[in-house]
Amino acid sequence: MKRLILLFLVVCSLAACGEPIEPESDMVLIPAGPFIIGLNPVEEIPSFVSDRTSSKNAQPQHEITLDAFYMDIHEVSYGEFLRFKPQARYTEGRLAHPVQGISWFEADAYCLWVGKRLPTEPEWEKAARGLKGNLYVWGNEFKRENANFGKSVQPSAKHPRDLSELGVYDLNGNVSEWTASWYQPYPGSTFKDPNFGEKYKVIRGGAINKREHGFLKEFALLPYRNFAPPQMRSWDTGFRCARSAPSSLKPNA
Repeated sequence: MKRLILLFLVVCSLAACGEPIEPESDMVLIPAGPFIIGLNPVEEIPSFVSDRTSSKNAQPQHEITLDAFYMDIHEVSYGEFLRFKPQARYTEGRLAHPVQGISWFEADAYCLWVGKRLPTEPEWEKAARGLKGNLYVWGNEFKRENANFGKSVQPSAKHPRDLSELGVYDLNGNVSEWTASWYQPYPGSTFKDPNFGEKYKVIRGGAINKREHGFLKEFALLPYRNFAPPQMRSWDTGFRCARSAPSSLKPNA
């Protein structure tokens, strides 16, 4: 109840700043059915920095079944977001770039404003990995040139190989993206993380980086799970929206 009240206030306060827009039609249908989420514990995926940033929170690999849903083909841009919140700050001349520095509450409110919602964590991973379960949208071998892992964002679809088999751009690079899901352990997980619970929202996707120590390709793995408090705004985090499919597209409808 508290979340609903807070969300209502956020939507009212922000949407009052601009006229509502019609829901975007630039979406792709992700079919219903089972898929494999997470990483197999026996795979040699390194625990890159610490337990907090390792692959252990993405284990065990397991099957999950989702209803059909729609996913935005592109990340939400500054130009789109400014129609919702005209007073938002942005770098001039970058209206086509994905919006950055948006809190989870703002992302959630925007999606609701256009008649959509944030994707859940499993929905995001299925849209990215496709039905083959790729570790990267183009396959299982890391190729840095295939996506934007540089030091600044770029307009959507600048890297044509950063396109999932289901037709969604920039899930591997550009900005990381908020999801609707709380940071929780996977079913059957033995990994203990004090951050599990309803304190942090899951963030997915590789991102641009400003790390002086160099780029870590492990963070670009599609199953990689990052998380942050929903009120946080980060320079490398944006979002895209999803929408549930009509009941006629669901199994046994």
